Amino acid sequence: MDGERGRREIERVLADRRRRYLLYCLHLHSTPQPLPDIADQVTVWETSDPATERLDERLEIYLSLYHDHLPELVEAGVVTYRQTEDDVDWDGRVTPERLDSRLERRLCEELDALLDAETCTFDCDDGGDIEP
Repeated sequence: MDGERGRREIERVLADRRRRYLLYCLHLHSTPQPLPDIADQVTVWETSDPATERLDERLEIYLSLYHDHLPELVEAGVVTYRQTEDDVDWDGRVTPERLDSRLERRLCEELDALLDAETCTFDCDDGGDIEP
């Protein structure tokens, strides 16, 4: 993805929140990542609840990632998907520097909301205090 066309394609890919969330999972963790694990994390970020408490939403997110977002990311040359392993990895056709700067900028913009969602998954309303 070089030139103006490549920049527009990257911006188009990053325009969708769910695609960004999938890419954040790859960016923040070792790869390849199992798609079910990505769906779990996206569920947390979108609902502020553990994926185990939102099984219907988690299934919808998994199917959306699988049917809608992965094909676009694969076609754009951003990720690869191995169906037999059900995992996602970076595709070597996009140089990490070009994607990382845009992805990191978006991640920084959304980081507080993502961390808030993570924090909400802990049940701190049980009256007990967390001991150091």
